[in-house]
Amino acid sequence: MKQKVINATYRKDSNTFPDWLKYEFELLNEDGTTSKIPAYGKDLQDALSRVVHDKKVEKVEKTTKRIPDTVWIILWFGYILALADYSMSMWADNNIKSIVFLSGLTFITGLTLWAKTWFRLRNKDK
Repeated sequence: MKQKVINATYRKDSNTFPDWLKYEFELLNEDGTTSKIPAYGKDLQDALSRVVHDKKVEKVEKTTKRIPDTVWIILWFGYILALADYSMSMWADNNIKSIVFLSGLTFITGLTLWAKTWFRLRNKDK
């Protein structure tokens, strides 16, 4: 059984950000206990989606925290080395190697920035 929302209560409007509302969700945990979580959102559905997103981030974060930093560094430099080796092994007078290298760097940089924004917690005190 997953966590379930058993009660959602409107608390107040946000003082800092207009059009934002504060809700309090009462969750039924897997072991039968209940817990209360405050959440901000533009409406009830937005606040609930922020709570769900934060739960997903916490779950993935537990997995990625077990991987040592040296493994991430080795993966990053291994990718860059493989991409550089591939682009340099192509014909010397061919401009495609620079395009492949730059597009690979752009892709991995974009992927890293996307992951960084996805892992940002959404349910912060406003």
